Amino acid sequence: MRKATILIVEDDAILAMDLQRMLLRLDYTVAGPLASGEEALALLSGKPVDLVLMDIELAGAMNGITAAEIIRRTTGIPVVFLTGFSQDPLLEQAKIAAPYGYLIKPVPERELSATLEMALHRHMLDRRLKETMAEHKEAEKKNAKLLAENRQLQKSESLGRMAGAIAHHFNNKLGAVIGNLEMAIDDLAGNSETVKILTNAMQAAHMAAEVSGLMLTYLGQTIGTQTGLDLADACRQNLPLLQAASTRNLPFKVNLPCPGPMIRANVNQIQQVLTNLITNAWEATEQNQGDIELIVRTVSSADIPGACRYPIDWQPAATNYACLEVRDTGCGIAEIDIDTLFDPFYSSKSDGRGLGLPVVLGIVKAHGGAVTVVSEVGRGSTFKVFLPEFLEEAPALAGTARQSLPIKGHGKVLLVEDEEILREMALTMLTRLGFQVLPAKDGVEALEIFTKHANEIDVVLSDLSMPRMNGWEALTALRQIRPDIPVILASGHDQSKVLAGDHPDLPQVFLHKPYQKVELQIALAKAMDGKDFPL
Repeated sequence: MRKATILIVEDDAILAMDLQRMLLRLDYTVAGPLASGEEALALLSGKPVDLVLMDIELAGAMNGITAAEIIRRTTGIPVVFLTGFSQDPLLEQAKIAAPYGYLIKPVPERELSATLEMALHRHMLDRRLKETMAEHKEAEKKNAKLLAENRQLQKSESLGRMAGAIAHHFNNKLGAVIGNLEMAIDDLAGNSETVKILTNAMQAAHMAAEVSGLMLTYLGQTIGTQTGLDLADACRQNLPLLQAASTRNLPFKVNLPCPGPMIRANVNQIQQVLTNLITNAWEATEQNQGDIELIVRTVSSADIPGACRYPIDWQPAATNYACLEVRDTGCGIAEIDIDTLFDPFYSSKSDGRGLGLPVVLGIVKAHGGAVTVVSEVGRGSTFKVFLPEFLEEAPALAGTARQSLPIKGHGKVLLVEDEEILREMALTMLTRLGFQVLPAKDGVEALEIFTKHANEIDVVLSDLSMPRMNGWEALTALRQIRPDIPVILASGHDQSKVLAGDHPDLPQVFLHKPYQKVELQIALAKAMDGKDFPL
């Protein structure tokens, strides 16, 4: 075990020699003796010492108290003071240096040994306590980070549930509004003032339906058809439209390689991501005429930063990622606001609707990617979108033949819809299209009606989300009675979301809500001639 090294700082040469002899007899290694605080500080900057034995009054401009305070603050080495008087007025001042002990001169060897051993032992305990604490604080930081991430996840989950519920009910009500407006317009003269008013109402209802769709996109529930896509080329093709839509002549700095990284994505949604990010950059640079830069490149998963990354629980699953980066030198974002950027309906702009960045996150989430944000107030922002690299070309999708629609339908439809207002609207539409209708308020009632009229019913139009028995359960139950019955499944969710997973039976047609009469007519034509109209 290494001997402790004691530095003697004492300007009385005889006492210093006596201390040195005692320390050597006590089996310590001795450094010094030195006569001034200045010399002690110079030696400690390059020599390892375990304890300093220092006189309070020293030669030179610096007394022992000042020297000990500097030693404590800069090195943490313990100091034991030497003084000639037990009532020395400097002893009160010496407390500011937090010494590990005092020795009254002349120093007996036993007292010197006991004081030094206690001082060294106390210092060892203090050092261990501090280490347990430069660890406890680290654990607290990690715990605080985990708590913050957990709060963010809970907030995202709550917002997601809320957005999903609102979108579902919103879609249903809008479906009734749009459908009834359409039928009212059909009933009125083509050029009447009332038709114009109803048409305006119809347009507003469609715009509201778009907002509902954006909320579902925020949840990552709208994907659509995905194909192999060159990310740089998709951006390049969209640039003229973006520049034309700009309210001012703001040039882009672009770095789009040719060829660029390949991704598997829905091209319309990637364009939506780019449009929202560029629009966000435009708005951030309106006041200072700043620059905007668009960059596309490939990065490894190890180079994707973990800070300010969303979704916060996202982890890389691929080796390489395509990166779409939009930089601006605009107003920047306060650090406190970054965690709220992707909340639906949050906006720092008085005229903003707060869905641009949430939609970006939803699309990226649906494609298995992530978004990072780096920003500083007054210095601008950088948004980076990371999407898994796709190394194979996607096969071309088979086209679907179009069939001329009959002016009038015929046959009997089992209509399954739990929302009364929607059920009445759909019943009226179907009747106007020439069908007889058997309405049911949920899957259980539909099964009862179908059991009695199985051979009379030509097609089933069923909602997906219903109490007691949902659309999938109803579909399976009906097919057990009559396997060939054509079924149209309607939902406000995206088709890919609805049809994902394993299902024992599939519908002939998926009908997205809210729908108009012509879309219902197309769905019926497809369902009743299923071989010619694959889903």
